[in-house]
Amino acid sequence: MDAVLHVISDRNRHRLPLLEALVESAKGGADVIQIREKKAPASETYGLVRELQQICTEERLSSRIFVNDRVDIALSTDVAGVHLAAKSLPIPAVAQLRRQTGWHGLIGCSVHALDEAIRAERAGADYVTFGHVFASESHPGLPPRGLYALRRVAEALSIPVIAIGGIDKTNVGAVLETGCSGVAVIGSVLNAEDPLDAVKCLKAAMEKSDVSPKVPFRLAAPEYKRADPLTASHAKEG
Repeated sequence: MDAVLHVISDRNRHRLPLLEALVESAKGGADVIQIREKKAPASETYGLVRELQQICTEERLSSRIFVNDRVDIALSTDVAGVHLAAKSLPIPAVAQLRRQTGWHGLIGCSVHALDEAIRAERAGADYVTFGHVFASESHPGLPPRGLYALRRVAEALSIPVIAIGGIDKTNVGAVLETGCSGVAVIGSVLNAEDPLDAVKCLKAAMEKSDVSPKVPFRLAAPEYKRADPLTASHAKEG
């Protein structure tokens, strides 16, 4: 089973203190931890990323850290990816920054329809997140896109498609049957009393799927050799 699990932060949907919940998610085996801070000051988001990086380095946790929207923070902390929304910088602009700076992180993009997904791939996105698949607290009152729409996107694209929206251990098997590359969750992990156990249960349910992703989600390009971000930062400052 090559499908990956992304856990996305949300300051309004967690039981444990947010940093603790994210660390526990990493300990449980989340492949990606995405820091999404829509309203927090840049300094606050930067601090959260740095704290999480330091803990993951010290405890040898393998989760990769992505940042939502904030390309500046992604570059300055050398995280493994940046995830763009509709109001973020355009994908080609971020790709140009990547070439200019030598950063090797992935560029992801949220999409909600097949035509948006196709445009994102053509613009240079490394992966897309499609949703919401099921009813979700993040989108109250909005009808979900459903599994059929997810399958169409997964079939049409040649880059990884991550499903999001109302996904938990009871329905993740049906989601993976569409051929998507993995799932992204918020509430099913962060709202749990024990995020570590929640991640393990979700990963166990994913392991039961006998459908391989159409396109495996590669957490880094083959040539990407990730340095310790704290060490790299100190070297630059020195």
